[in-house]
Amino acid sequence: MFKFNEETNYFKNTFQIVIVLLLAYMVIRLFTDSNYIADFEAYCPFGGMMALSSFLVSNTLACSMTEAQIFMGIALIAGVILFSKLFCSHVCPLGTFTEWLGKLGDKMKMRYTIKGIADRILRILKYGLLFITFYFTINSSELFCKEYDPFYAMFSGFGHDVVLIYAIPSLAVMILGAVFVRQFWCKYLCPLSAATNIFSYFFVFAGIMIIYLILIYARVEISWVWPLAVICIAGFLLESITMKGLVFPSFKITRNEITCTDCQLCDESCPMGIDVSTALKVKHIDCHLCGDCLYSCPEKETLQINKKELKWMPATASVSLIAIALYLATVVELPTINMKWGNEQQLNQASIFTQSGLKNIKCFGSASSFATKMKSVPGILGVEAYVQSHSVKVYYDTSAFDDEGIKKVIFTPTKTLLRYPAAETNEITVVTLGIDKLFDTYDSFYLQQLLKQNKGIYGIKTEFGEPVQAWLYFNQNELTKNDFKDLIEVEKLTYKSRGKDITVPVKFEVPYLKDSTYTVSRIEFMQQMFKPFNQVFNDYKTYNQDQLAVYRISMPQAMNPSLRRQLSYLMSHISTDTSIVGFKTLYTEKPMVDVYFVKEKMDEENIYSTLIADTLTVHYRGGKTGKIRNPFKFKEKGKIISTD
Repeated sequence: MFKFNEETNYFKNTFQIVIVLLLAYMVIRLFTDSNYIADFEAYCPFGGMMALSSFLVSNTLACSMTEAQIFMGIALIAGVILFSKLFCSHVCPLGTFTEWLGKLGDKMKMRYTIKGIADRILRILKYGLLFITFYFTINSSELFCKEYDPFYAMFSGFGHDVVLIYAIPSLAVMILGAVFVRQFWCKYLCPLSAATNIFSYFFVFAGIMIIYLILIYARVEISWVWPLAVICIAGFLLESITMKGLVFPSFKITRNEITCTDCQLCDESCPMGIDVSTALKVKHIDCHLCGDCLYSCPEKETLQINKKELKWMPATASVSLIAIALYLATVVELPTINMKWGNEQQLNQASIFTQSGLKNIKCFGSASSFATKMKSVPGILGVEAYVQSHSVKVYYDTSAFDDEGIKKVIFTPTKTLLRYPAAETNEITVVTLGIDKLFDTYDSFYLQQLLKQNKGIYGIKTEFGEPVQAWLYFNQNELTKNDFKDLIEVEKLTYKSRGKDITVPVKFEVPYLKDSTYTVSRIEFMQQMFKPFNQVFNDYKTYNQDQLAVYRISMPQAMNPSLRRQLSYLMSHISTDTSIVGFKTLYTEKPMVDVYFVKEKMDEENIYSTLIADTLTVHYRGGKTGKIRNPFKFKEKGKIISTD
């Protein structure tokens, strides 16, 4: 397909092949490296444009939107204005694939070029898709293009972000369109093509945005949807009517009319089907400055870029723009969450606490959860969270907190049962130690996975401190307290997840280990590890204690961490009956459940029947209900106990 001689655009072809090989490497590595997570949209400039728009509108940056995308988007815009749509001709995998498929269509003499009024009208499709994509992305702070993008669908193996009813038709149209119609996807459906064409009319775009900002400054209530709609409509009208850029791009293909022999080889070589042979300066909106026409021309100094021999310029500019964008992405980090709820005076007087190394700040959702947690604490005035560096900035009132207090708020204490002691185990030994580099819930998880690998360790409990104070529960017949420093201070951890070995670096340090140990009984240990669940509902507080009774039943699954998360479903199910007003788990000699009910309205048989139902009726926020399979099993009936 590629002949490297004087008629071959080796700059562009090499660029395209390198991109395809990089994608192939990512796909192959998925199957050879269990720790590798491929992000096929990580450097997508279209995603960057949407990410930047979402950030400017909502002041948030979802985890699927990265600085690399944003600066690639800015680089693409700069490239369109200065050079041309270089990304489309040199980098875009869809552009490459459709171009190659088109050559196949030409060989089979099956490809048709749409011209005239049909060509102009069909261009509205990509502007409609551009509007829809930006609208849903900005509203959700997630990349909507992932739902239908044929490139992402192919290379992600139709991953969880892909919506099949969108992606499959999109992929089919892209493939079939490329074979039978010249660059059908690029000309008529690609929203990035629409976006780049809009920046070919940069002054129009800038004018619309200036008017919008003036209205905002004048405190006119106007949604961002309006300028988006006007820009898309203006882009379509300008493209379909003029079919050429106005001022930009700055570099264009030029033709020397004197030396031109009208052989029309340039027309045949143009991937977009532009009639280069009829133009003194190629201003056609579809020109990507790919350079194919320059290499096809047999006459020297006839086809040039701005009347100069600059065949090397498009590829060089592409490399330079990508390099600059990726460099800026490494030195500039935008906050994933930037929320301020304090007033202006409070924020002016606030102190800022910065904490890095928080592995649980890993995406938009976790950053939002962190911000929600901080917002519930009086005296904290705002949060910025940075996913790339796993760090946060917390704005706080100095009369309510100091840095130490903020650290304590951020820290999440844990108590985790690692394994059940044998039934014949009467006493469990406890050692107290300090652990450094135990910042967040991910660190706690890694420490738990590390300790699980020793069968003599039963559980761990942590509390805030510097270092974090921890209590380890263990079998002194299998190891001694002096073993823990060597167990914890390792360089890496390997554990299994969904059948795969996961290896992560760990940097825990044990600065102190108390000399003395103490023992607790098996029941005391289980009670200390047990995490109770307690909820009241259905006007519980309106009843006197003598009006209520408690139905207690054994529930071993209440100790299971994964099932414990589903206790809220069981509670929601039993709350459907207004005679039941409370639900609590506890550990006596084993895990139990207490169900509080109104004596006169309910009996124990009905409670038992409700608990063992095959299907649970779950009530969600907003009034919606759903059905799920009951994950809980009760091996024996319970009994009524005193409410005292």
